[in-house]
Amino acid sequence: MKRAILTITLALYATDLCAEPQMQRFSFAIMRNGQQIGQHDMEIARDGGATTVDFRTQIDVKVMFIKAYSFGYVGREIWNGDSFLSFESQTNDNGKPHAVTASARADKTAITADGKTIEASGNIIPASFWNLAFLTRTSFFHTETGLPLKIAVSDLGVEQIATRMGSRPARHFRLTGGLERDLWFDQTGAPLRYQLKGSDNSVITSEALQ
Repeated sequence: MKRAILTITLALYATDLCAEPQMQRFSFAIMRNGQQIGQHDMEIARDGGATTVDFRTQIDVKVMFIKAYSFGYVGREIWNGDSFLSFESQTNDNGKPHAVTASARADKTAITADGKTIEASGNIIPASFWNLAFLTRTSFFHTETGLPLKIAVSDLGVEQIATRMGSRPARHFRLTGGLERDLWFDQTGAPLRYQLKGSDNSVITSEALQ
């Protein structure tokens, strides 16, 4: 009897351990012209088939010690396996606020941006590029404005890049068509670097800190 109770207890304990959500955290230094202007943080929580991704970005650009530009963003995505379920974000772009929500339905996705709702195709996903799901998609929406995007993805292969953790092999992708980006992911599919051009043609790079 005691052995049976012990076996059941250990089995329940093992089940509890397996049921614990898995958490990943990523932080990126946002660099412009060799200066850090902000930070982007991402937290991925997996619980069974459910995945919740939280994003937070803060940028402050100063000129002669005077704040010339600020940008704040918080967002959340919820997925079930490979299926996108919902999204919400709030953005403060230098004092101009934006709010976006999206909810996937049977064959459509309802996107509400700043109070206006549109219906998009059911396979549309947020243009957040936190994992490699974008490789099999062509339909996205902008995470700050909610606008639908058609993006082409080019796989530029594996290259060795310098990171804050040392030299790493990374798979390089280039996005064109509505959202110009270069993305690098490590061999596990984790993001290492994001790069884009600012409105003044300066190169802005988000570099993984860990």
